[in-house]
Amino acid sequence: MENGDTGICKKIYECPSRLQEVKEGKRSSNSTGRCGFQDFTEIVCCRFNITDKIGLRPAEIACRQYENEVQTDNKVRRAPAQVQFNIYGGVQSKRGEFPYMVALGYENEDQNDDNSETIKYNCGGTLISSQHVLTAAHCVNNIQEKVPIEVRVGSEDLKSIGDDAQRIPITNVITHPQFKRSVNYNDVAILKLSTPVRTTSNIRPICIQTKSLDTMDTETNATFIVIGWGATDFGEDGSTKLLRTPSLSLVDRESCSKSYNNFGKLPRGLDESMLCVIDTNVTRRSDACQGDSGGPLLMLTGPSQSIVGITAFGQSCGGSTPGVYTAVYSYLEWIEKEVWPEMIDE
Repeated sequence: MENGDTGICKKIYECPSRLQEVKEGKRSSNSTGRCGFQDFTEIVCCRFNITDKIGLRPAEIACRQYENEVQTDNKVRRAPAQVQFNIYGGVQSKRGEFPYMVALGYENEDQNDDNSETIKYNCGGTLISSQHVLTAAHCVNNIQEKVPIEVRVGSEDLKSIGDDAQRIPITNVITHPQFKRSVNYNDVAILKLSTPVRTTSNIRPICIQTKSLDTMDTETNATFIVIGWGATDFGEDGSTKLLRTPSLSLVDRESCSKSYNNFGKLPRGLDESMLCVIDTNVTRRSDACQGDSGGPLLMLTGPSQSIVGITAFGQSCGGSTPGVYTAVYSYLEWIEKEVWPEMIDE
């Protein structure tokens, strides 16, 4: 770099220090520290260990990049507010509505003939960077000893062969170090893909919510939904078409805990790393029956979408018991160290 510091070549929107130069009007066409261009995006030399200088954490920096890409791509649409057709209390998603939704593919050991599918999709996940997927630990560490071998992203229908879906092998499975199969705590994992996804209007990462819902005012302008292909537990078959629930409501942890007092896999009860939601429409009662294990609990605020939870478990399908989700915020520091290590101050 011009001052002798070390750095790495990155897109300018991935480099907070260079982005700050732009905001302050200090960067021009002949500025130093340029590595080149990629698809009209400036590639700059970005110094290490700078996040503390502008007050942004790695997930926030990544989110700014994603939002910029959305703003410059008029093909990316916001999820429509009105639903059009009901499927088991949920609604079928539209093309490009949830471009970060991922299906985890496992080797199909139930093949009976040469025409059987070689891959079976059992869990969901969420694309949080071009090369990382967030999912539930029980989807990769379970009593069936099943581990996903690939992801499929960009599909509303897992049976479709005419879409622009991408199937990418998984090279590394990172389970939270405190996860244990015998209990439902720390149920979070990260999958590293063999290659980054090719970003399109139908395939791109989502922002992670970087504030705790316990400290946010979510009553007036936030909507919560769950998406997935309808498998509620590992190994359970679901729909091949991507579904979304109607709007769900947060349930306070104390009230939710009463529904799980006798749940054997929660010896300490619900803790601060868990979120509860329910469909308050008692005649409809949609919940994670429309979502996969490992799939996202989303918060929609105006045009913005962010992941706040990971589908974990529930006692019933569409009943009066809230569904439980792993709170992503509680594991944000661990996620950032695994996904964006170059942005972390040692």
